[in-house]
Amino acid sequence: MSSVCYSISGRVSVQQRQQLRVASQILGQLPAAHRKPTQNRSSFLNRHFSSRVSQRSLIAAASKDEEQSDPENFAYTHLWVSKDGETHIKEATMKGFDLKKFAAEPQFVKQGFKVKNLVFTEMAPGLKNDFHPCPSVQFVVCVGGSWYIKTTDGTTKTMKAGDILFQDNIEDSPADKPPSHFSGVEGDQPCQQVVIQVDRKAEVDNPGSL
Repeated sequence: MSSVCYSISGRVSVQQRQQLRVASQILGQLPAAHRKPTQNRSSFLNRHFSSRVSQRSLIAAASKDEEQSDPENFAYTHLWVSKDGETHIKEATMKGFDLKKFAAEPQFVKQGFKVKNLVFTEMAPGLKNDFHPCPSVQFVVCVGGSWYIKTTDGTTKTMKAGDILFQDNIEDSPADKPPSHFSGVEGDQPCQQVVIQVDRKAEVDNPGSL
């Protein structure tokens, strides 16, 4: 079986690497008459990748029998706590996904969070919450309007629709003192949120832990 080599400059995405792997496997299974001429190889690949095979099917085929890769940029903001009880902000990317069938076709899935409570909330324009701990280790997903958080180190972050905050600055934190943050609504529109409280231990000195 012949091998196919590709020289690629610049950054190569996970999907591109997987598609090239599939292409190499397909070419290795072709009769010799199709494998020798470069023009035939290019023609075959063009026909193959312009077919109705979905990108999700290509990803699933390329990922079989190998370690799964995470999404390239599943972003969230971590309001984290240092051992001294001060709070900070870390822009992070989630890891630990599996590429597997979940609804119908394969997709990136991250599981393992035990939900304790699910809260829908709307905060009025101008609302401000003085420095306070969060009630639970939780995710806060902004679905409308915008709000902001301010940590005890003086950093302020605005969260808009689609942004995800993870925070574990609960009162019963293992930090040296109860950690807190300031929050409020930004702009003249209400801010709507989905709060997902999870059964997870609060940590210190572990930014970007998801």
